[in-house]
Amino acid sequence: MDRDELIKIAESNVLPHYAIVSEIREKEPKIIVKGKGAKIYDIDDKEYIDGLSILWTVNIGHGRQDIIDALKEQLEKINYASLFGGYFNEPAIKLADKLAKITPSNLKTSFFISGGSEAVESAIKFVRQYWAIKGFPEKKKIISRRESYHGVTYGALSATGLRTYRQPFEPLLPFFLHVSPPYCYRCDFNKTKETCNVECAKQIKDLIFYEGAKTIAAIIMEPVMSAAGALVPPKKYFETVQEIARENKIIIIADEVINAWGRCGDLFASTIFGLDPDIMVFGKGITSGYAPLGAMIVKEDLFEAFTDVMFVHGHTFGGHCLSTTAALKNIELIESEKLYLRAKEKGEKLGKLLKELTKHKRVGDVRGIGFHWAIEYVKDKETKERIPSNIKFAMKVEEAAFKRGLYLCRASVDKTYIAPPLVIEDEDIEKIVEILDESIDEVSRSVEI
Repeated sequence: MDRDELIKIAESNVLPHYAIVSEIREKEPKIIVKGKGAKIYDIDDKEYIDGLSILWTVNIGHGRQDIIDALKEQLEKINYASLFGGYFNEPAIKLADKLAKITPSNLKTSFFISGGSEAVESAIKFVRQYWAIKGFPEKKKIISRRESYHGVTYGALSATGLRTYRQPFEPLLPFFLHVSPPYCYRCDFNKTKETCNVECAKQIKDLIFYEGAKTIAAIIMEPVMSAAGALVPPKKYFETVQEIARENKIIIIADEVINAWGRCGDLFASTIFGLDPDIMVFGKGITSGYAPLGAMIVKEDLFEAFTDVMFVHGHTFGGHCLSTTAALKNIELIESEKLYLRAKEKGEKLGKLLKELTKHKRVGDVRGIGFHWAIEYVKDKETKERIPSNIKFAMKVEEAAFKRGLYLCRASVDKTYIAPPLVIEDEDIEKIVEILDESIDEVSRSVEI
């Protein structure tokens, strides 16, 4: 197909994810056709820096021949073998063994699905069935946090705390509760970093008391809240949350779909923050996008409850031979090249440069860790008044950056997310910030708020 034909089909035959069709037609679809390292190329062969690892996913960079070769080798053996009914396949077994060896907190047994939303959905169903097996069927409620993102299937969406995603599909599932996030820039308790006593964590205790601990199944948390704009929690946050959860026999689920596999400066963000989860869920970077995969891994005592009882859940493509093969080689590369340490070191440089952008009148806050950063824009820096939703300031910054050769692809109304592949070089880190500087300046001058 030629260029014009591809564009015509994209405009009429493909329903886009999180985009307005009329706006796409007005601006013309952005069609990406190839990538190498931290660079991607569109249908006109224009080069872009991949500033978001195309949705926090391509951690090891594009076009890694080692993974391509591993997938070819697996295809020559068998392309697909289900995990249903007591049947297994070799790469899924090897991946489960690898995850048991490298994950923290004595996590042991894996359940494979197709992506992050499904991993969260699986964890929700798992904890509810677990408590029923243990004789506590009333423990059904799931606690999560406002501004959190845990996926878009109905259970995961019910846990998600972002109004924009929730409202079109209400009423959502019952028994999902939300508490204040560790959002230091917009603290619900009007605290500063100096006066913070992790009131947002202690709020969970009050909620448990009100609802009754005997009704709470689990609490699900991202170590670093991603969609809210790279919210890094205060030092004592998870220590306090864990103490509350343990006192009340509540399972802790760590959502590492975005955080894991080097993104935050360690293999797992839970390790950085001293989080000791009973369940951890993965997606995105577990394969660096070379094939779709999600995973849930649980502690041994949780798994043992299912020895004589079926976990009534499964997916056709869960543990797909190609996906688990991609994950094994991806993890091998992240470990052998110590890309998580690279993210920690070069992420400090990225953060230092990004923080210089607070000179702009619309930049209220810059925050993050490793290669997981965000810029929050405001109408007024003194009052932190939010930008009106109809302005779409961040989206305009994204468009201006794209014209300058920076691909971001995940703009909200008031936040720009920056999360490049872990293999990015210094000159491209500097170029990202340079382009953002110019783009923010352009939009600040051209848009009245």
